[in-house]
Amino acid sequence: MSQTVHITAVVTVPAEHAAAAEAAFAACVVASRKEEACRHYVISKDIEKAGRFVANEVWASEAGFEAHLAAPHFKVLGDALAKCGAQAEIMKVQPLDEAADAA
Repeated sequence: MSQTVHITAVVTVPAEHAAAAEAAFAACVVASRKEEACRHYVISKDIEKAGRFVANEVWASEAGFEAHLAAPHFKVLGDALAKCGAQAEIMKVQPLDEAADAA
């Protein structure tokens, strides 16, 4: 069994804060993709509900994921989303397709 960590998160902010949240996510994506343990990092915005975003992440290890959570750029994102009144559901998931670990 792989130690790869898969994360799916749904983050929702009030519609009037959607642009600010999107800008904060965009800045975090650039830095997160440069992290050594990052295998996949995509933030998408819901085109039918303003203010809802979905994160799909793959990390090489639990330690790599924990390092991401402690990274300065992630802390900046957290502060920005808190100011936007964000609500988040964060899930560690296990793909049913073993090939997904190669992502």
